[in-house]
Parts: sequence; C-alpha cells; structure tokens
Amino acid sequence: MSSKKINRAEFLEMLLPSLFLSFTFFLFGPVELYISNITEFWFSFGDVLWPSMLVGIFSCGILLLVGSLLRGRWREYYFCLLMGIAIALYVQGNFVKIDYGVLDGRAIPWENYTSVAIWNTLLWIACIVLPFIGRLSFRKQYKTGIAMVAGCVLLVQMITLGTLLATTDFKKNEDNNFYLSTKNLFTVSKNKNIVIFVLDTFEQRYLDEIFLEAPEMMDLFDGFTSYSNTTCAYPTTKGAMPFILTGQYYKNEQPYREYIKEAYQNTYYYNELKESGFDIGLYTDDQFVSAEAKKIFLANAEDGGIQVKSPIELEKAMLQFISFRYFPHIAKKYVWFSSGIFDELKNQKKDGNAPYIAYDNNRSFYLELVKNQLSFLSDNSNAYRLIHLWGTHAPATLNSDITVSEDKDATYISQGKACLNIISEYLEQLKRMNIYDQTMVIVTADHGSSWGTFPIFMIKGFGEHGIFQISESPISHSDLIPIVSNSINPGQAHTDDIDYKIGRNNTKRNYYWYQWDNSWDKDYLPDIIEYEVNDQKELYQTGNRYTSLGLETFSPYAYELGTEIISIDSDPHQYFQSGLSNMEGNEEYYWVWTWGKSGQILLNIEGASDNLIGEFIFSNIYAPPQRLLIRSGEKILYDSEIVSREEIVNFHIPSECIKNGWLTLDLEYPDAVSPKSRREGEDTRELAFAFERIRFYQSEK
Repeated sequence: MSSKKINRAEFLEMLLPSLFLSFTFFLFGPVELYISNITEFWFSFGDVLWPSMLVGIFSCGILLLVGSLLRGRWREYYFCLLMGIAIALYVQGNFVKIDYGVLDGRAIPWENYTSVAIWNTLLWIACIVLPFIGRLSFRKQYKTGIAMVAGCVLLVQMITLGTLLATTDFKKNEDNNFYLSTKNLFTVSKNKNIVIFVLDTFEQRYLDEIFLEAPEMMDLFDGFTSYSNTTCAYPTTKGAMPFILTGQYYKNEQPYREYIKEAYQNTYYYNELKESGFDIGLYTDDQFVSAEAKKIFLANAEDGGIQVKSPIELEKAMLQFISFRYFPHIAKKYVWFSSGIFDELKNQKKDGNAPYIAYDNNRSFYLELVKNQLSFLSDNSNAYRLIHLWGTHAPATLNSDITVSEDKDATYISQGKACLNIISEYLEQLKRMNIYDQTMVIVTADHGSSWGTFPIFMIKGFGEHGIFQISESPISHSDLIPIVSNSINPGQAHTDDIDYKIGRNNTKRNYYWYQWDNSWDKDYLPDIIEYEVNDQKELYQTGNRYTSLGLETFSPYAYELGTEIISIDSDPHQYFQSGLSNMEGNEEYYWVWTWGKSGQILLNIEGASDNLIGEFIFSNIYAPPQRLLIRSGEKILYDSEIVSREEIVNFHIPSECIKNGWLTLDLEYPDAVSPKSRREGEDTRELAFAFERIRFYQSEK
C-alpha cells in the first residue's frame, strides 16, 4: 500500500459515490418521506431535517475515510460497490412499489412473497454488479461514468427536494400546537359521569367467543346490556373515530382535514355537554379532533405542541421507516415496523401533561389506573370521558390477566379478555367511590376486524343494576350520540332518538366500506362503497361509490360471465359479502386470503339461464389439507379437501340455483387456522385459501 497523499481528482472520485449513497439514504429518503406524509407526523420538519443532515454528513465522512485507506484496485472495487448499493437503494426506494398491507402491527405473511423475493433480489444483484461490469468493459471511461451517474441522480434528488420544499404547506400540521393530553384521564365527578370506552377493532364475534369460553365474565358487567347486532360506520379507525366523536359522515366530498373541522362545527353535541355542566375529556389521536374543538370544549387539550422525547430515538425510528422502504425485500422483515413507533416518542412540554397515546396502550392504561386510582374533580362539574384504547387491535400481546405474553402466544381472544378485565377494574373503582349509579358507561369499538362491520356495544345507564343482558335489537354507531343526549336531557327531541333498551326494528343502517391502503397522509379516503345492513346483519350494496372526484353510481354485484373478479381492475370485495381479507400483491400479481371459516359470494348475472361453471385458482393453501365446501341454498356444489395450490377447483352450478338473475354462493372453510395458533408467525387471521383467480362461465353441456 502506498502512503502517497490523495490528490484532488482522487478525492472527487471518492466523494461522489460516498455522497450519492449518504444523501440518498440518510437525507433525501427521510426528508422526502416526511414532506410527502406531513399530515401523518406529529413532529416538526426541523426535528427530522437536522438529525438527518448530521447523520448523512457523518456517514459520508466514514465512507470517505474507508476509501482513503484503500489503494489501487481495492479502492476501485470499493467505490463500485458503493455506487451499486446507492443505485439499488435509489431504485428500490423510488420506483419499486410492493404492497405489504397496512403497517398497523399486523404481521406480514412473508411466505406469500416468494416471487417478489426472487425478482427483487435479482434486481439488487443487477444494480450492484452493474458498476463492476462497467469497470471491466470501459476501463478508461468508467470513473467518468460513475461520476456522471452519481452527479445526475444527486441533482435530480436536490431538484425534487427543492420543489417539495417550495410547494409544501408546512402549516398542514399546525393543529399540533394543541394536543390531547392525559389531564383528568383518571378523574370523575361526584355528581354525574358519562364514560365511553372505545376498544379498537373489538369485533362482536370475539365477545361472543369470550362469553362462550368464560361465561363468568358477564358477571363483571353489572347492569349492562350488550347489543350483538350493532353496526359501525367505517371499516378502519380513520373513518370510524371521527364519526363516533361527531356523528357526521364522511363521503370524500372534501379533503379529510376540512371534514374534521366542519364535523365539529356541524354537531351541537359538545355544546350540549358544556351547557349541562360537563368537564369534557377526549382521549384519542389528535387528528380526530379539530383545533377549534380542542380550544373551546376540551379540558385535556394542551397548548404548545408535543415535544420529541429523544432526537436520537426519533432519528432511529425514521431510519427504520426508511430502511423498510429502501432495503431489498429479503431484508425488510428485519426492519419491519408498525407506524405507532413514532407515538412512543411523544413527550410532554415543560409544566404540562403528557400526550395521550392511543397506540398499544391497554396495559399502560391499566397500570396507571391501578397505581393512581380514580379521583374526584376539584369542582362540581360533571365528567364526560371518551377513552380510546388499543382493544384487540394487532399485534395481540396480552394474556387475559393483562400480563404481557412472553412466549408470544397471545390471541385476539386473550387480549379481548384483558380489555374486559381492564374495564372491570374501572367499574369496581366507581363502585368503591359510590358513584356507580351516577355513571353511564358505554363500551364499544371503532370497528371490527376483517370487514369491520360489527363492533361490540355494551351500555349501562344511570342507576342501572342487574344481570348482564344480551339484545339482538339492531342499532348502529349513529345512535350513540342520541343515546347520550337523551340521558342528559330526557324527553327533549334529538335526531334519530331511540330508547336503547328497546332498540329499533326495520331500521335503515348504512355502512361505508373502503379497501384500506394505509392512507393516513392522504387528503381523501380510498373510494367508499355504500352498503345497507338489514336486521339479519346482511350487507347489500346500494350502488353508490364516493370518490375524491364525486359520486359514482353502478349496478351492484353486476357480473359479466367469463371475467375474473380478482385483478388490478377488479376488487373481489364487490362480490364477496364476507369471508375475505384485504387484497395483497403488486401491480402485476394479486391474491386475497380467506378470513374466518365462512364467506359468501353474491352475483347479479341477469340474463344467464343455463348451467354455469365456477373456477377457483389458488396462489397458496395454508396448512393443507383445507376443506372447501360450496353451497347454493341447500344444494352442495363442491365438497373436497385441497392439498396443493396447483389444484384447480371447477364446480357445476345448475341453472335452478340462479334466482331471478341472482346467484348466491355460501363458502365454508372449516379447517381455517391462524399462523399464530400454529406458532408460525404473528398473524392471527384464520386462513385457509389465497384466491388468485375466480371466474364463472357458461357450461358447454
């Protein structure tokens, strides 16, 4: 090795690849990601910019230092390697889009991405090998080529960032100046209390299973009635929570943030609570409450913004976020994250109360409840508390006794039991304080799992005691605010008044479904399809689709024989009434897992009068053999065990199964099982078949 000093030309040769890699991953990636998703983050641009710049400069220096210690062809190999990795990172992060579903804690089924792993690995190999090929093929020109490529891509990234900085409205997250704190979280009134627990993703079928497994848990809820036929408004929290809080529907008619603002302006609910002497505390995510409502109505709103607990930890979280986007597919499982990692870094301001964190907070809420105990407000106000807990949302981490599962065998059911035990502790403290009779308690969920249509809904009114009751009367979340309003001012007229002890029969209940795409940062929800839900808990499309461009109408369930119902242009949920998970895949290849032990297909094939053939093709079978049973009414069309995804299911559909142009197929997957129960992953969905293609066509016979 020569000790010759590095000249200017050699320094520039080292600088460009080092700068390209460092700038792409440590600066461009975090800054572009922040600006593109600005409304999703509670921290400021400066919180991201300065640490990213420092880490980028430091990493560039380290890469230069390593290069300066090498000589001859080893230095050339080193910079070819840097250049190849930088190109691969840039291509992966900016041009390769792979749908991993929602990063909300639910485990990613990596085994379904075998083909992605192959082509993505080959892509990375090609990117890394390309500079070495250039060195061998163009010995004299390759250094100039590397410099030009690095310089051009750096210039493109700088122009992109400049454009984003110039065109981004950084006031989008100005609502962060007021945040929802934990102030008065554990305080109640000696006079009158209304307490609403929203247990995220707690579906009614989980409660049914819990009470079947442990009927003694009903005894924890003195005076409660459970409404087992309750519908929510939306399938995910972004749509569901604002509706629970305001009773105002969102149909993509305006940007989401404008809807939040107007929703609070258009409801008299919080004025009514204020006029009735209630100290109001909303304990949920900040984005679901308008800035105006925080300032005017809420006792737990804090001025001054949320501070970052640790800049170092924030930078680590951002790099993990960037790594998931920029790393090759085969490395993503090692940097997999849930979007809630940023909530854990919220810190209270000086002399202020801590921010309320709704992410994975079941156990922390319980420990604080036991430690601090409920206490009385210092004045004579009544107390209104809406408390949003993690519920049975993935990942499931708790045993039924509210301890963390060390062997990771917690399930939705064990976590559901933990939630009920947490609520029970709260109720017992109310009894010890002799204010149980003065308290109305509602326990519900923002939505369920799978399609998310049927959340739990349990209620105890003022002064009510007695054995736990179960009612099948159909109600919905649109009844929640009227129920509370009636309890405050009995006898006064409220829109859609109901007596919750009676319920409503033959009522029209609407449900607004969308295929969730992790669009927390988007101005609109994905396209919303409107359903009506009948008293038998059956969903039927109305033919209305609400998009960011306006209302579209369509013929519900209309199916053209021979077309595939799973493709880039066709979402199978428009034909499946139940029993499906979300679509997965990429722009070329899609599949969708069954979810649960049954499902239903509804097709409008008006004009078809002859026998049909149904065809199912699978991309995967989970834990084979899996039995598939297909019925039309009482007639069994198919009943067999399927061992391999190579098996194609073809079954005859007699013409008499088509009633007035409509075909209903009931599917059963009795052997469906969750990966978590088999200790094969964290996925708690009951899986059986991953459908790749489904189509129906005319029989030739």
